[in-house]
Amino acid sequence: MTEAADLALPWMSGAKIAGSVMLLALVLWAVSRLSRFARLDPEVGRKLVHVSLGLYCLTFPWIFDSPWEVATMCALATGLFALARGALRTSLGEGLHAVRRVSYGEVLFALSVALLFWLKDGHFIMMTEQDKPTMGPVLYILPILILTLCDAASALVGSRYGQRKFRIEEGLKSVEGVVAFAMTAWLVSLMAFLLLTDIGRGEVILLAFITAVFGALLEAASWRGLDNLFIPLGLYFLLANLIHLGVGGLAAISGLFLLALMALLWATRRSGADRHLLAIGATLFFCIAIFSGVLSLIAPAAAVAAYLVCTRLLKVGRPRHDALNLMLVVFAIALSFFLASNIGEVNTIFAYNLAFAALAAGIVARFGAGWPVVLAAVALAWGAMSVRTLWVEGQRPETWLFAGLGLGGILIVAATGWFFRRHASERPWVVLGGVSMAVGLAALPASPA
Repeated sequence: MTEAADLALPWMSGAKIAGSVMLLALVLWAVSRLSRFARLDPEVGRKLVHVSLGLYCLTFPWIFDSPWEVATMCALATGLFALARGALRTSLGEGLHAVRRVSYGEVLFALSVALLFWLKDGHFIMMTEQDKPTMGPVLYILPILILTLCDAASALVGSRYGQRKFRIEEGLKSVEGVVAFAMTAWLVSLMAFLLLTDIGRGEVILLAFITAVFGALLEAASWRGLDNLFIPLGLYFLLANLIHLGVGGLAAISGLFLLALMALLWATRRSGADRHLLAIGATLFFCIAIFSGVLSLIAPAAAVAAYLVCTRLLKVGRPRHDALNLMLVVFAIALSFFLASNIGEVNTIFAYNLAFAALAAGIVARFGAGWPVVLAAVALAWGAMSVRTLWVEGQRPETWLFAGLGLGGILIVAATGWFFRRHASERPWVVLGGVSMAVGLAALPASPA
């Protein structure tokens, strides 16, 4: 009986995966047909697909047993989305790709679902194993539920009733749409916390407020479908680290969110580029603080400061939305070290600081006036990295080894930045950030104990 059951498990997993992909294809086909014959508004057709898939994803904790099953299903779904965007656009893609704007939301949605299913049991960077409370499926269900329902409400209200517009990287969003997101997110959060957790009523009200406002900030700051990644992962990290706090702690966080909201409202008097940069910077840095701690903001803030100083002092041409792309790279580097820390159960702080020190040197090299300035930036970046390595940890053979490797990595990234100074590129931060991340991860095994 046991052997038969063991043999049946792979077949059962395959059947669940295949059935889910077939259901996805059926939804895409049905919405495409409906969009064609009923002449649906493109935004309505896209949100029909979004809501249908999101509601089905809510059942995954009860359908799938292992993260690899969900990861496989999401990988196959991404392939199907690619076909709907290309060869099968007429039969499967009219519901998704009738909108004029460029969006990669469906691919990012699949990535978010796979990551959330893996994280759903509670992966914390700020808490020890014995301190982790039992929270059930709320860490998976609530981010998906908000992304599914509240994002759709925001898009439909904003497109139909939006009057107060603000510009993002490509296109416009409306204040009315953001308010609709916040209101629906607050109601959804209240119901989820009351039904799926046993936390007190006071904590429920405050945590629902924080979730709604933070989700709305992420929605307002996102473009090209990036809300499908920012919202679920940002809310996961927020809830995972705050749900255990009492009324006092949550009240303090609520105050910070209120101040952030007031600051963003004040910023609406500024230009669209400044407003969007402020929104994306505030939300992404808050995400980093949530899953890595407040002190972890120092290294990425130094890299961003290097960028701001260079752009103010040096009159150098920049590609469109250059600063926004840098912000995304900063967040990607921080997230990669968070995942490395959790997967490998290792201390990544030394490699983390090295990656951002190297990025800061690369930024100066990209904008620097000459080699003396670049070399000075390399020396300053190495000195900043060495504060934790050589001063705090002490001067030992292990710390000197890591410091030496760090200097070599910083020089590599600086040389890459110098290359982009001599050869213009539309989006240099993807490469420069990737090299910085690779330098930090490569030096990770040599981190001082």
